[in-house]
Amino acid sequence: MNIYKQNYKAKDGKTAKTSKFYIEFLDHNKLRHKLPAFADKRISEAFGRNIESLVNCRISGLEHDVKLNQWLETLPSNILKKFTSWGLIDGQRAEITKPLSEHIKDYSEILKVKGFSADYVRRMKNRLEKIVNDCRFFYFRDITISTVELYKGKLKNEKNTDTTIGHYIDCLKTFLNWAETDGRILHNPIAKIEKPSRDSKPKGILTPEQFVSLIKNTLEKNTIINKTTGQERAVLYTLAGTTGIRRNELLNLTWDDVNLSDDNAFVRVRACIAKNGKEAMQPIPKITINLLMALKRNRKPQDADRVFDAFGMSINTARLIRNDLKAAEIDLIGKDGNKICFHSLRNSYISWLANSQTPAKVIQKLARHSDPRLTFNTYARVLPEAEQKAISFLPDFGNVLIGKSLCASLCNDGKKVGTSVNNQRHEKCYNSLKMPFEAVISIPSRGVEPLLPA
Repeated sequence: MNIYKQNYKAKDGKTAKTSKFYIEFLDHNKLRHKLPAFADKRISEAFGRNIESLVNCRISGLEHDVKLNQWLETLPSNILKKFTSWGLIDGQRAEITKPLSEHIKDYSEILKVKGFSADYVRRMKNRLEKIVNDCRFFYFRDITISTVELYKGKLKNEKNTDTTIGHYIDCLKTFLNWAETDGRILHNPIAKIEKPSRDSKPKGILTPEQFVSLIKNTLEKNTIINKTTGQERAVLYTLAGTTGIRRNELLNLTWDDVNLSDDNAFVRVRACIAKNGKEAMQPIPKITINLLMALKRNRKPQDADRVFDAFGMSINTARLIRNDLKAAEIDLIGKDGNKICFHSLRNSYISWLANSQTPAKVIQKLARHSDPRLTFNTYARVLPEAEQKAISFLPDFGNVLIGKSLCASLCNDGKKVGTSVNNQRHEKCYNSLKMPFEAVISIPSRGVEPLLPA
C-alpha cells in the first residue's frame, strides 16, 4: 500500500501537489487500484489500513469483524460500489448506504409477492414509516437499541397500550430480520429488545347453548350493523366457533381456501395469513358447511373473492359481536367472570374440545399452538357442568371404605355405638351424617370405573 499526494500542473504551469492524499493498493487478485483519501495524513493512513484489512479478509475468506463492518457502514455509496466492482465485498453490502425509505419499499414489494393482503402490507409500511420518521432513522446504521427503547417510552406517554407498542416493535424487528436474511445488514441491531407484556385480559367463553342462541338469533333477526347483515355475521361467528380460526385469518379467507365436499370439508389457512406462518387445514362440521354453501350461493359475479368481502379489514368485530350478544340476551360477562369478545369464539372452540374426549395432542394441533401449555393453561376453560360430571366417574368409595368402617361405627341397627355424645352440636352432626351414609350403603356397588367415560 502506498499513500501519497498526487502531482498536477497548476494554472501557472508549475507542478503542485493535491490537497488530498491518495491510496494505492493491490487487491486479492493482485490488481492495482487507486482511491482518493483525506487531507489529513493520519486519517488517510487509517483509511488505508481498513482497506488492507478488507483485502486480507477477501484473501483468507474470513468474516469481517465488528469494527470493519462499522467502518463499511460509514462509507459513501460511490466507494462501496467500487469495492463491489473490484470484488472486495458482496453486492448486497452496498445496499447499506441506501436510505431506509428505499429498503421499506423493497420490503413492501416482497410482502406483496409472498401473498400478503394489500391491507396488511399497507399497515406494515405505515408503521415502519412512522417509526423511521419519529426516531429520525435515515440509514440502517442509525438504528440502535437505546433509541428504540426511548421510542417505546414515547409511545407509552402517548397513551398507547402495551399491545399496540408490541405491534410496532414486532413490525420493526421483522423488517430488520428480513434485511439481515437478505444480506443488507450483518445482524439485527434490536434482536434482543423485548416487547412489553401484553395487557390483554383472559377472554370469556360461551357455553354451547349460548353459542347456538347467538347464531340462531343473529340469523333470524338479520339486523344490519356496519353494512353487514345478520346472516353474514352468523356465518362468520359459526366459522370462528367451529374452527378456532382467528379474526385476521378469517377476514383474509378466499373461496379458493374453502373445500365444501361432504367427505373432507375443510378451510385452508394460508401460511401468509396464519399467525404462526404455517399453512393449516381446519376441518369444518356439517352446520358450517351448510351456512358457507348458502353464503356462496348468494354471491354476485362482481363480488370480491374474499369469503367475507362485506367486512372491511379494519372492522371492529368486537363491537359487532357485542351488539349481537345483547340482541340474543346473552350476558357480556362469561360465567368465569371474563368479558366475551370476538376472540372468545376461539377460546370457546378450544374449551369445548378440551371438555370432550378429544385427545390432548389433537386439540393442540387444531388450536395450532406449538406449546400445549398455551392451549390448556391460557385458552381451555372448564365448563360449569364439567366438574360435577367428572365426580360421577369416580369409583364408588362408599361401599369400599365408608360402608365398612365409618358407617359401622356410626350406625348399628339405628343405635349409636361408642362414646356417648352429650354435646348438642355433636348430636346434631351425628344425625345429619347418618342418613347419607346409610343411603350410600344401600347403593349397589358399581365397581371401580374409569375416571373418563369410555
